[in-house]
Amino acid sequence: MATGRNTKRNKKYAGAFEMGLKVEKEQNSDTMCLNGLTETQISQLIQSMEVNPTIEAHIKEPTLQWVRLQLEEQKQGGAWKRRIREAGHVI
Repeated sequence: MATGRNTKRNKKYAGAFEMGLKVEKEQNSDTMCLNGLTETQISQLIQSMEVNPTIEAHIKEPTLQWVRLQLEEQKQGGAWKRRIREAGHVI
């Protein structure tokens, strides 16, 4: 009776699946996101960007506006992504 555990086919596809996971982790590690940060950490990020003299104003202001908007919407809770999309932004 075959249990389907240690067959050649399962080993072959298990390796491919693990390789896919490694590629996904590598791709995600390069992206910048605010997920997993606390409200305090995001506030500190905003404050440090505001006073950073090495970032030019035309780059800094749109980024700060976006981060503030996202923080405010997340504080309200619920469907915050939908509200941002309805305002015309792309997430």
